[in-house]
Amino acid sequence: MPDLLIPKWKDGNGSQFMKNLDRYLRYEVDLEQHESVMREKMAMKENQEMGVAKMDGLGQLKASIPAREYFRWHQAERGCWGDKSFVKEFLRDNPSFKAKTLSRQSFSGPSFGNKALA
Repeated sequence: MPDLLIPKWKDGNGSQFMKNLDRYLRYEVDLEQHESVMREKMAMKENQEMGVAKMDGLGQLKASIPAREYFRWHQAERGCWGDKSFVKEFLRDNPSFKAKTLSRQSFSGPSFGNKALA
């Protein structure tokens, strides 16, 4: 039969330990949320500064995703970043990570084949 380890608390039944643990965990969760917001703001600033980044051979910048978010999703769902529908959904849910895109405006001036101009 395995031995059962029961801790002996100095004072009381360990409720102070549980209170401290609860306070510590709540602090860590709040800190994580704050850091996440800061990373999101930094990514948004980076995307605004880069503008429409396009480089021959590499294509156009679509998003700037912080490493922590990238690798957490990669751990949770292997190969998710190769799935176009996942990336589209991720950028829909996190628009601050999305880079500026080229505006697709068409030319709306007069036609050169129009004889009414002559």
